[in-house]
Amino acid sequence: MVFKMIASGILITIPTIATAQAGPVAEKSDAQIVCELTSDCDAFNQELATRDQGEKRALRFDIPQGAKKKVVPPAPGYSAPKPRTVAVAAAKPRIAAPVAQSQAGRSTLSINFASGSAAIAPGSRAQAQMLATALKAPSAAAKRFIVGGHTDSVGGREYNLELSKRRAEALVQFLVDNGVERSRLQPEGYGFDKPVAGMSAKAAANRRVEIVKID
Repeated sequence: MVFKMIASGILITIPTIATAQAGPVAEKSDAQIVCELTSDCDAFNQELATRDQGEKRALRFDIPQGAKKKVVPPAPGYSAPKPRTVAVAAAKPRIAAPVAQSQAGRSTLSINFASGSAAIAPGSRAQAQMLATALKAPSAAAKRFIVGGHTDSVGGREYNLELSKRRAEALVQFLVDNGVERSRLQPEGYGFDKPVAGMSAKAAANRRVEIVKID
C-alpha cells in the first residue's frame, strides 16, 4: 500500500507497512505490570512518586518584571491596619496511590503484530521486553501465567481464533528467548470470543494481549 501526497507541486510516494493495531492501551512499565499481576506495587508507587516530582520541577513560570509602580503617599490621618498573624498548617506530602486492584492478577498490554501475521511489530518489542522483565521480577518469578491473544470480530471466527493462538505462541517464544521459563507460560488464543466488557466485538480495544496469573 502506498500513500501519495502532493505538496508545492511535488509528488511524494511513501511506502507503508500494515500492522494490526491494538486497542487504546498505554504502554506500561515493568513495575506497573508487576503491580497488576502480583499486587506488589512498591516499585510502581515509587515510580509514580518520582514521575510526579519530575513534573513539578518542570513547571516553571517566568514572570517579566514590569515598570515600577509610582509610590503614592497615604492620605493625611490614614492609619495602616495592624498585620494579622495567621497559622498555616504544614502541607502533607503527596503519596502516589497504588493501581486499583479490581483486576488484580491481570494485565492488558498493547502489543501489536503485523497485519494477518504473528510477527511482533518492531514498535511493540519494547513493551514485550517490559513484560519479560516483569515476569522475572522476584514477586512474579515463581508464578505461572496465561498469555492470551484476543482479536476483534473483523473476519471469520475460525481465522481470528487461529491467528490469536499463533500470536500468543509467538509472544511466549519471545518471552522464552528473553529468559522466562516456558513452563511458566500457557499460550491461549480466544479470537473475538471474549470482547472487552461493555464493548462491541468489532471495537479496536478488543485487539489486545492479556496476561493472567494462574497461581
